[in-house]
Amino acid sequence: MELKYLKGVGPKRAEALSKIGITDIQQFLRLVPRIYLKQVPISRLRFHSDGNVLINCTITEIIKPRKTNHPYKLYVSDNTGIAEIPIFGGGEFRTKQFRLNDKFLFWGKLSDNHNKWALKLDYRDHLKIDDENVNEMVKFRLLPVYELSGELKKTWIRPLLFTKIVFNAFTEIFRNSKFKVEETLPVAILDSLSLRNLEDAIRRINFPIVESDIETSRRRLAFDELFYLEIMIALRKNFQNTSGKGISFNSGLNKIQSEFEGKLPFNLTNAQKKVISEIKNDMASEKSMNRLLQGDVGSGKTIVAVISMLNALDNGYQSALMCPTEILAQQHYITIKNLTEKIGVNVTLLTGGQRKVVREKLLSGIKTGESNIIIGTHALIQDKVEFNKLGLIVIDEQHKFGVMQRAKLKEKGNNPDTLIMTATPIPRTLSLTVYGNLDVSIIDELPVGRIPVKTVLRREEEKPEVFEFIRGEVKKGRQVYIIFPLIEESEKLDLKAAETNFEILKNKIFPDLRVGMVHGRVLWYEKDEEMEKFKNKELDILVATTVIEVGIDIPNANIMLIEDAHRFGLSQLHQLRGRVGRGAEQSYCILISNSGDEHVNSRLQIMCETSDGFKIAEEDMKLRGPGEFFGTKQSGIFNFSCTDLNKDSDILIKARDEAFKIIEADPMLRMDINKPIRDNFIKNYKDSLYLIQIA
Repeated sequence: MELKYLKGVGPKRAEALSKIGITDIQQFLRLVPRIYLKQVPISRLRFHSDGNVLINCTITEIIKPRKTNHPYKLYVSDNTGIAEIPIFGGGEFRTKQFRLNDKFLFWGKLSDNHNKWALKLDYRDHLKIDDENVNEMVKFRLLPVYELSGELKKTWIRPLLFTKIVFNAFTEIFRNSKFKVEETLPVAILDSLSLRNLEDAIRRINFPIVESDIETSRRRLAFDELFYLEIMIALRKNFQNTSGKGISFNSGLNKIQSEFEGKLPFNLTNAQKKVISEIKNDMASEKSMNRLLQGDVGSGKTIVAVISMLNALDNGYQSALMCPTEILAQQHYITIKNLTEKIGVNVTLLTGGQRKVVREKLLSGIKTGESNIIIGTHALIQDKVEFNKLGLIVIDEQHKFGVMQRAKLKEKGNNPDTLIMTATPIPRTLSLTVYGNLDVSIIDELPVGRIPVKTVLRREEEKPEVFEFIRGEVKKGRQVYIIFPLIEESEKLDLKAAETNFEILKNKIFPDLRVGMVHGRVLWYEKDEEMEKFKNKELDILVATTVIEVGIDIPNANIMLIEDAHRFGLSQLHQLRGRVGRGAEQSYCILISNSGDEHVNSRLQIMCETSDGFKIAEEDMKLRGPGEFFGTKQSGIFNFSCTDLNKDSDILIKARDEAFKIIEADPMLRMDINKPIRDNFIKNYKDSLYLIQIA
């Protein structure tokens, strides 16, 4: 049966549904309600003043408006009481829409009313009770409301009308003896985890008989989403482990590494030593390494990466370090070059903005093997870049790269090892979905002597005192970052505000100080010039957007002032704060927020109470959700319809355990017991099969 033949759908609405990805009956059945409305007797409305409700009632009186800006008033009754429903707009059309003695469902919210004999309902939507199907539908005390996209709204669908369409469709589908909801999980999993069968879960998440039906159905459907994600991850990990030999690095060849470690002006932390040992063991294996290195801001991930790259060099292999921005690539280049030039290591920087003659020489050095460590941006994956013997890939802040970009770099070597670094501590539930196919190493210790950054929250009216404090620190020879938000949805307005504030700071507040500015829209060489001035202490204050979130290491900068701090996620604030606190002096992070929302300010207070990145990350995900965790909306795995990673960690662990156990025993899903998994995977996930081959 095609969608367009379902009662209430038709060709136009079927076309609108197809534009939001619903092209057949099975996909239609996977619609999930946004909220549920409870049917409430009018006499009980006072007890539901905090939420939206439905009343099943009859129109008893109609008062037409005297003026065009006055509401059309309906008085309705359900035998328990009388309610007044004012409806604005519509004019004469309302006289045809609403008639005396007609029965309706009205959706609204209790409103203040000076009329003592009738309760007042702020109108949201309505549905006429005019056929047998609607009579059957209203027997359910909880009715679903769905998210309606712009495409569906174009077909004149209102929320309650769409609820009726879904109910009609469900009635038609489930009465059809030829139709069957194909179960997606083996019976053994359903029984062992006490999960509802799929058909029952689909019925009851849409039209629950009792309130508890909603959560038990949601958990079943969430298990499906997470289970098939983990099946994908398990298949990827199995492919990595069986897709031919990787490079087996001889860890006994460590002449260059030993010389490097001997020249370090500091001792490695115990956490760094542990992680280095894990990486070396991986590199010594015949399997291709796929390891995630997590470490808080300033924990020393770069040193670990350098030692890993020198391990590759000791074995005659090149390494590539790919960074998301030119600033970060340049910072890594300077740091690694300074660390290794005394032991004769050739470090190369490859970015998009280099002159052709310089670029040709660099490409030649990479191809001949003269370059040992190649650091760059997306420029590394261009076709003209040929490595002599690529053995190790290091990817920094990999969530900022696409899957295919990472794969293209790996293809430039013969199954090279991969080390992924992130300074964004990731909550465990999120890491099992984003990085579930990787082995994980964590640097959970900061270098000895690092002074914690003092973080304070200040209001807008306290800024004069903050500016005086900044002036005092600058007089001591210190430098300052002042950060303005740059949010994707309002980038032009944000940029204009940042530039306007820069002029005020430069000309009115700090006319006696040297103030510069960088943001993502300035040309790369202009950005470089400003950053170089700041680094060389030719600027006292650097006004910036989040372009300085990663990759800037200026020990003399000990103050960060963040404007409109409430507009940032906690993890992003933590990343920004990591740009200070790198010198010997006490550093400060000052959060400015003019929000009167207590919830917002208590969220920011977390930044003042802890510098533990993992704790901050957990709070950030609770508050903003996984899709916003990295500062920009993610796609793909985060488009869950039923899963809430904040509260479904137990479901995730069960789904992961089951998926990995199945793939370990049956990597090709050929056993009869796994037929439901195989059939569903091929039907719904075949477009993603190529991802299995990408680390």
